[in-house]
Order: sequence, then structure tokens, then C-alpha cells
Amino acid sequence: MPPDQRRGRRATGRLLAAIALAAFVVLVSVSITGGFTIRAGPLHLSAHGWRTPLLVALAALGAVGLSGRAALTDAFSAAWPWIDDHAAACALVLAAAAAGVGVAHGTYSASSSDASGYISEARLIASARIADDEPLAREVAWPNATWAFAPLGYRPGRDAGELVPTYPAGLPLAIAPVRLLGGELAAYLVVPILGAVAVFATYGAGARLHSRGAGLAAALLLATSPIVLFQVVQPMSDVAVTAWWTLALLFALSPVPNGPLAAGATAGLAVLTRPNLLPLAAVVALAVMNFPRGRHERRLRRDRLIAFVAGIIPAVGALFLVQWRLYGSPLTSGYGTASELYTPGNIGPNAVAYAQRMLDGETAALLLAVAALAVLAATRGRPVDAPPLKRPLVLAAIALAIVVASYLPYGVFAEWSYLRFLLPAFPLLFVLIGALFAAALLRLPLPIRAAVFLGALAAAASVNVDRARQEQAFNMRRFESRYSLAGRYLASSLPAGTVVVTGQQSGSARYYANLPILRWDQLDVDFDLALAALRAIGRHPVLLVEDWELPQLARKYPRSANARLDWRPRAEFGEETRVFLYDPDDRGAARTWRADRVK
Repeated sequence: MPPDQRRGRRATGRLLAAIALAAFVVLVSVSITGGFTIRAGPLHLSAHGWRTPLLVALAALGAVGLSGRAALTDAFSAAWPWIDDHAAACALVLAAAAAGVGVAHGTYSASSSDASGYISEARLIASARIADDEPLAREVAWPNATWAFAPLGYRPGRDAGELVPTYPAGLPLAIAPVRLLGGELAAYLVVPILGAVAVFATYGAGARLHSRGAGLAAALLLATSPIVLFQVVQPMSDVAVTAWWTLALLFALSPVPNGPLAAGATAGLAVLTRPNLLPLAAVVALAVMNFPRGRHERRLRRDRLIAFVAGIIPAVGALFLVQWRLYGSPLTSGYGTASELYTPGNIGPNAVAYAQRMLDGETAALLLAVAALAVLAATRGRPVDAPPLKRPLVLAAIALAIVVASYLPYGVFAEWSYLRFLLPAFPLLFVLIGALFAAALLRLPLPIRAAVFLGALAAAASVNVDRARQEQAFNMRRFESRYSLAGRYLASSLPAGTVVVTGQQSGSARYYANLPILRWDQLDVDFDLALAALRAIGRHPVLLVEDWELPQLARKYPRSANARLDWRPRAEFGEETRVFLYDPDDRGAARTWRADRVK
């Protein structure tokens, strides 16, 4: 056979093998999830049955097999080097997909406590302020009046009427310039972008600590992690702090001269975002010094540590100064002092809770690790030129220990979503799992490595996405829309002299309507007396209450006629959780108008 014809047949065989592998990946995904639809602009790709991908895979395999067993082996053997050569491009696609989930399914709402706190703090910083002021707290003669006028996400400052953010400034500092350049909508793109950074930095860290295959597997596990998909759609700090720590690790592992300085500066952003995880800087510092030493490294690079410390010191100093200014002590955060936040009695319940959340939320990653360990144990002694596992194992163990130790004594929460607290340790944990997986694959025959690699990762991704769907990660916009709907309605319908009496909606109501709020759950005076006091100073109170808050309000003020809310509301918002707007002037009055139902 002429050389040109031989090369053509080889190229055709490899193309058919690629088609068979792609069909196999689709088959695995459909078998687990029941089908999927991908929309990207004009592109529309869907698969909801197993028969078509199975037939395509069999047809492609049969076509390659017609050329003989050698051609079949050659075609599938070439797939593994191709994956290794194009791993960075595949990781970039995964990073873009993670950002795409955040953009497509984002809440775009300053909701609840966290989201409204971060978004409103970014607006403060964009206006060159770090605290807000509420003059009404100085006009009433109530005890703890500033607390009562502080919305969710804020607390009293050092002076009466001063409202200071509860949350650290790291994420708002990242959002503020984007908001100034692109407006309010652009502010909600910061977390998806940082999600993409976290995914690609995880690939880079895995590639440097072990291999490109390990990095790609780790990037996929992070990009499809249910808790990542749940958080990347919300303007909260969990994905952001994970991105900064992972990027710092990547800079630390980089051989470029200024890598340690960049690692320190990026770690500083992580500290500003989540101060209690400052001890994680030790992991980055160890990586900066090349600890544990790699195969070709003779000594630790302590000289690089100086540049790392120089990079992180400005952020740590800024954190202490801000906390000193806002909370009265450089060691006190917006959440309170360490003695107020941490209790040894929480360690036991949290250990059980986090273990259960990991089993429920990261089942696919844990099963992949177990399968890889089983293959390594079964093929022990087989000589393979594989990168050592020591570095990812040591760094992942230290990072996980630090993060877990930071949150075991912290508050006990019932919701699965609080697995997000452990998220900063996930990139290194997934790098370790990816390294185990890549090492196990090297023990398998070359022709089947690509099929096992793609099939296992497709199964893991499918399980993860299905779990995220069960946790309503892709429906968060609908759930959280009640905050922006109510807030924008208040902004358009209420006069300037209004005070919004509310609880759960306090952060979003103040943000959207730019009106004073009064927290009924923080009042230390009689409810009716407080409403009368507001009227006495020329303010008109209205009540904004969620359906689950109605009985709580009545129980807190059992003698208050206003707290019973036994008249028709002026407006209703939301679907699953309903929000009602009441005007106390309507109590007992004849109603000739219908309530607005805002969707």
C-alpha cells in the first residue's frame, strides 16, 4: 500500500475512533441523566435516547474494525495522547461552561442576606464609602435603635446611626469596578467569571502537581461539582474565595521569577474575601518553596518565601485596618469575635453533617477515587513511569485539614448548601483524585485508556449535574426573584417618607428602594409603639413580610393589632415563597381596590 494511502486510512480510522468515543460519552450521559439539551446561541444540541448514540458508536467501531485489529488498536491508542496534548483546551472549554452556567442561570438579584449584603457593599465601595448612615436611628428614643434600622448584611458601627457591612470587602472590591464600568447587571457576572478562573486554575495546578490528565479530571470535577453549580449562580463569596486561593496556588507552582509575589498578592485577595481562612496561606507558602520536593528538586526554595510574604502583607494590613475602623478591633470581623463564633460543642455535630454532605454532594468524585485506588491496588508492582503522588497528597491533606478545622467549631446549619464552606479545599482535593485516576489509567492498556478516561468523567459529570438539578441549582433565579420584584415595586410605588418594616426582605428592600427599613425581628420596643413613633416624626410605615414570617410576627407581638396582619395586602410577590406588602392605614378601611400580583 502506498504511504499516502496508508496515512489516509490511519487518519480515517482515528476520526472514526473519535466519533465512537464521542458517541460513547453521550451514551453514558444519557443513561445517567435521562437526556440533555445544550443551547448556546444558535447552537442547539440535544440527546434524550440511548439508541442513537449506541448505534453511532457501534457503526464507527465496525467501520474501524473492517481494517483489521491492528488498525482498531492504532486508532484508539492515538486517542490518549490526543487528550493529553489538548488537555489545556478542554479545560478552557470546561471553564467557559462553568461561567456559562452562572450567566445563563444566575439569580441577578440582591437577595436574602448574603447576596444583598455583597451587592450593596459593592455599591458603597463604588461610591468611595465603607459604611452607610441611617439618621432615623438618632431620631427615635428606642434601645438598640441602630440594630433595628440595620438591614440584613449590616450591623451598627461605632456611632449611632452608622451601618457597617457584616461581610468582608474582598468580593465587593472585585464587583465595584465592574459595576462602575458595566452597571448593575455587570455586577452579577463577577462570580461566574471567577468560577471560570477557579476551574482553569485547578487544571493548571493539577498539571503542575502531577499531569495534564490529572488537571483535566480535576477541572471537570470542579466545573460540575453540585455545590459549585449551586453557588456560581449567586453573587456570594464561596466561588470567589475558591478562585483566589486556587489562582494563588497556580502562581506559587509557576517557575516564573515573579510567581511568588503574584501568589502572595492573590492570596491577599482571598484573605480579604474570607479572613478566617488566612491559615490556608500556609499551603500556598509551602508550594512556593517547592514543598514537598519534586523528583528533580534538591532543596527547598526558602528565598521565594520572602516575595510571597511581601505580596500578602498589604492585604492583611488593609484587612486589619478596615476591621479596626468598622468594628473597633483589628481582630474582630463583621460576624463578631472568635469567642462569639466558635464553640467546641459544634465540632461533633458538624463533623457528622459535613461528612454526610460530602457523601451526598460529591458522590461521583469519591467513587472515582475509590475506583482509582482499587485499580492501583490490583496492579501493584507493575512498572509504570508515572508522576509521584506525594505533592498533591500532602498539599491536599493540609488544605482539607485547615478548611475543615476552620468550620467544625463554627455554627451548625441544617442545609446541604453549607457544604460551600469547604469549597476552597475542593480544587486540591480534586487534583489529588485526578492524580489517582491518571495514575490508575497508566496501569491499563493504552488502547482503552481514552475510553475509560472519557467514560468515567462523563459518568461523574452526569451524576454531578443530576445532583445539582435535584438541589434546584438551575432554578435559583425563580426562587430568588421575589426579592428583586418586591424591591423594584417598592422603588416605583412608595413615596420618599416611607419606612419599610420588614425582616427577611430588609437587605433587598433597602438596596432597591433606597428607603429606610425597620427590622421587626430586632425591635426592643412594642410593635404598635414603634409604628406610632415613626408616624410622629412624619414617616409612613408599611410592612413587607414573607408568608413564613407571618406567624412569627404574631407570636413576637401577641398584643399588637398591627402584627396580626388580618387585612388584605396591597401587593403580592413570588411563587414558592410569597411576599406581602401591607399598609397599616388599610386596617379596618373599606377596600375598593385589588391587590397587585407581581410576577
